[in-house]
Amino acid sequence: MAAGSVLRLNSWLLPTDLILGFACLGASKVFRRISSVKNFGVFNDYSGGQIPEFASFNLLYGWNYSGKTTLSRLFRCLEKGELHPDYINAKFSLSHQDGNLYEQDFAIPCNVRVFNEDFRNENLGWDDANGFTPILILGSENIEKRDALTRKEGERDKLGVEITDREKDAAKLEKAISEAETECAGQIARELGIARFDRRHVRPIIEGWNGEVPTPLDDESFQNEKRKAVATEEKPVLPVLELKIGALEEIWSAASALVIEQLGMSGAIARLVERPDIGSWVEQGLHFHVDATHCEFCKNPLTHERIEALNAHFSDAFEDLKRRISKATAELRDRMLHIDDASYVRSAFYSDLEKEHNEAGSALKAARDTFNSDIQALIGLLESKQENPFRVLQAPEEQPETATLKGAVERFSRLIEQNNERTHGFAQARSAAIENLKTHYAATAMRKIDRFKTQARIAELEESVRKAKQDLTGLEQEIATLQSELSNAAKGAEAINETLLRFFGKADIQVKVTDEGNFLLMRGDHPARNLSEGERTAIAFCYFITKLFENGNNLDDTIVYIDDPISSLDAHHLLHINAFIKETFYRFDSAADPKHKCLAKQLFISTHSYEFFHLTWEWMSERTPKGFGRAYLVERTDNNGLICSRIVECPESIKQFRSEYLFLFNQLVGYSENPSNDPQIIFNLGNMARRFVEGYLSFKFLEHNKIDISIPKLIPEPLKAERARKFMHFYSHALKRAGGMQLPDMSEAQAVVNIILEAVRAHDPVHYGALQATRQQA
Repeated sequence: MAAGSVLRLNSWLLPTDLILGFACLGASKVFRRISSVKNFGVFNDYSGGQIPEFASFNLLYGWNYSGKTTLSRLFRCLEKGELHPDYINAKFSLSHQDGNLYEQDFAIPCNVRVFNEDFRNENLGWDDANGFTPILILGSENIEKRDALTRKEGERDKLGVEITDREKDAAKLEKAISEAETECAGQIARELGIARFDRRHVRPIIEGWNGEVPTPLDDESFQNEKRKAVATEEKPVLPVLELKIGALEEIWSAASALVIEQLGMSGAIARLVERPDIGSWVEQGLHFHVDATHCEFCKNPLTHERIEALNAHFSDAFEDLKRRISKATAELRDRMLHIDDASYVRSAFYSDLEKEHNEAGSALKAARDTFNSDIQALIGLLESKQENPFRVLQAPEEQPETATLKGAVERFSRLIEQNNERTHGFAQARSAAIENLKTHYAATAMRKIDRFKTQARIAELEESVRKAKQDLTGLEQEIATLQSELSNAAKGAEAINETLLRFFGKADIQVKVTDEGNFLLMRGDHPARNLSEGERTAIAFCYFITKLFENGNNLDDTIVYIDDPISSLDAHHLLHINAFIKETFYRFDSAADPKHKCLAKQLFISTHSYEFFHLTWEWMSERTPKGFGRAYLVERTDNNGLICSRIVECPESIKQFRSEYLFLFNQLVGYSENPSNDPQIIFNLGNMARRFVEGYLSFKFLEHNKIDISIPKLIPEPLKAERARKFMHFYSHALKRAGGMQLPDMSEAQAVVNIILEAVRAHDPVHYGALQATRQQA
């Protein structure tokens, strides 16, 4: 863990390799042995019937990856009353002095406490939230509460951000609507010339849509409405087009008959017939010569015979014909159509009707002119007949066609009517056009922002904000409750400080309660920064010891298992923790009976440290009655190609040699002298060779380089050096493998062991002789 991190103790966090032992609740006696273990990690098929029964004090030694932590987890299953999640198919049986078997069904409850990596993860945490100032959060319940508090504070902060973001989103959408309304109102005011028209006047238009934006006007409709809305000149009412097209057939037929009528020629004067102009002149002057004897023009005498001849020429039939021609001509003239063009000029019509005015007016004029032209042609024939009644003319073949004329008159009349209706409803139409255009402009603007969908999204956001604020209020209450509970839990700092003082022998590191209810680690008057791994492990172990007595728990009714309490400690803390464990769990009173007492119901300690093993074994065995303490070895072996772990009675060689280095030398020389293919022996040979060589190179050259770098100093010959390196590297790593592997054969193992021993003998004969002397003393 990096220096300056913050230790969280919601349930007091402990270093990785520490595991606490368990005790069996309600039983006055102790575990005798682990009878069997199946499918529990490296303990895949273990039977413990052959090892000595457990004592009050039990010390287990094993190298890393041998299975010590896995064994501690078995005891922790008894503490928790449930199987470890990694070994849900495990089966195990522990026999007890009370005659019961404690198995994976957890039918019998146990008061067991285990200090191991799992305990630390559940009960102690370094909180990095405050930078590099160490903050302890103690207690498994407190860890849950602190984690819950941290989680809920995170949820609160997240919810606060979400509320802010949603409010911003809603405000952004509201702004978009407001801007669209303002822009729309400005356009309406400009385009329609409406003063003081703002977005407040737009909203009633939108509210009348019932949640659906109408379709804007098409271009043609828009232009029509626009013309109506902006029209400023009201046109006058036009006179009705009064053109009567009466029955023409009878008049036309009579006139045509006059054109072709033949007068009798018996009394006709040829000269006057041939010269109608002269005839007309004579006719006009005839009434001046009634009873006259002389011509008023030439003064020549007028004979009676001449007068009779003239009267015969201008007979009654002649006069009658001319009278009928004049009448027919007058009747035909009455049938001709006359239109007051000045009343129907283009400017008299509204601009949008101009096109129709042009077309309808042209059609009417053409039809009228055609009709009048046909009548005028017949009148022309009558006038010719009038000049010379004796003349027979060609009458028209057909009378004028009136259907086209009537259609043109009706069309133009409708135009006049439409124009007049516009004038009559001018104010109303203009108001309607303005309203239609308001709707058009508003619909166009609101479609751009999808108004009602946007409003729905705003409502959705506002509702989510309302609910989120309700949730936030609930979270604040829960946070306040947890903070209060943690503040009360922080009162346990005093008990922790007492344990820390016992461990370190001075108030070097103490726990201070913060205002937030956390535990702040202090070194003197300042926050304890840059704690070493050893200090952190020691603090974690102190918390474990303190926790053994919480809630009135009786230590003498508790089975305790401690796994590798010095996995990260230096030599100074190694002595501290050994003394601390001894003081906590062992008491000697010469006046008491018994004099030696295990203060727990039963104690198990597992370690990978050879030095710690001997420090502990010293007071467990040499200072207590025989059988009061027992030592065991946890080792990995090859079982038909499958690596597995087992517990055996600790070999005397481990107990005998207080130095691991001497023990390893003794094991290697023993194998050199008595080689074997027994997998139980050969399995650990690679690891023992590596650790022995590392120890030798370390104190001989005062360096801690890898074997790859330093081994040529011990074994100069490259071939032998590489052979030994390969053997130590490959077969020592077998401890890390969970599956099967091929073990070295006896000849290869013996050859490499001999290379190593001979290299030490050649490199330092005096030292080698001293090593041999320890074997002879043993």
